[in-house]
Amino acid sequence: MTGADVSSRSALATLTVSTALLQKDPLLALVTTYSPPFQTKVVLSKKKDELSLVVGPDNLSHRNTILRSLCGMGLHNALDTVGSSPTLFLGGHSSSSYSGASPVSALAIAGISSWMSVADSLRSEKDINKVSTLLDQLNGYLSIRSFLVPSAEPTLADFDLYLTIVDVAGQDLEAIVGTSVNTRRWLEQCGASLQSLAAAAAKNVEISKLPKLRIPKGLIPKPRPLPVFFYGDEDASVVQAAAAAIASATSAMSGEKKDNKAALQKEGVADSSAGVGLTEEQKKAAADKRAKKGSRESRQEKRPTKAEGRERRR
Repeated sequence: MTGADVSSRSALATLTVSTALLQKDPLLALVTTYSPPFQTKVVLSKKKDELSLVVGPDNLSHRNTILRSLCGMGLHNALDTVGSSPTLFLGGHSSSSYSGASPVSALAIAGISSWMSVADSLRSEKDINKVSTLLDQLNGYLSIRSFLVPSAEPTLADFDLYLTIVDVAGQDLEAIVGTSVNTRRWLEQCGASLQSLAAAAAKNVEISKLPKLRIPKGLIPKPRPLPVFFYGDEDASVVQAAAAAIASATSAMSGEKKDNKAALQKEGVADSSAGVGLTEEQKKAAADKRAKKGSRESRQEKRPTKAEGRERRR
């Protein structure tokens, strides 16, 4: 082997990307912002849609490949390791997926690649009907899964598909999702995670002089009051007060219409005192329990003590 045959495999990367592309691609901008500054050199280009990544002898030009490389072995898993990244962009599967070390991780990495291809297809077609069909299918798929691939948090695939769905669906997203609880939960979680990552990346943007990161808004999370448990011996007023508090909290947090919000703020006290939320059957059940409790207490009071029993026998 001669000196000319030696090529560097060090985790040093040069990313060339146009400013316009970073502004319209939130996921690419997010990953670029979190890329380790001592390993990644970012060159901002004025050419429209220019994008390339040089890692050692490899020169990559496809967006999805570049993203997976930056989040995986391209930077020695710096963005997929606990402690060096605020989130595991590849679900922590990158290092364990090589050489057959973990079949589960290998399948997860393949799944991330496949889901990103789905997102790429939706972006190119921009067909809202296909987005609607996909969301229906996702509702069943996510019924036994938290995210698209085995992971404790959203991965690159989740973020990519989420941003694509939000972009294509636009203002119709709420109507398309409807009552699909699993899809709604996934969309809300992905949106919240992206907003959290974007807030933490603000300082990196100021230092690196990259364009300001903008995450599009998706679904507005609906209020979900905490469950209230009863033991069955509470007074009816306690049950009524709890039901009224839940009802008023839910309506006050909805915020769907400004007129309704103002009316609820004025009438909140009156609604709480009216005992809203209890049906006639619930009221009857509470009354029966009070009656049974009262009868037990009265029998205990009438029952003579041992001393009184002896006196009566004498």
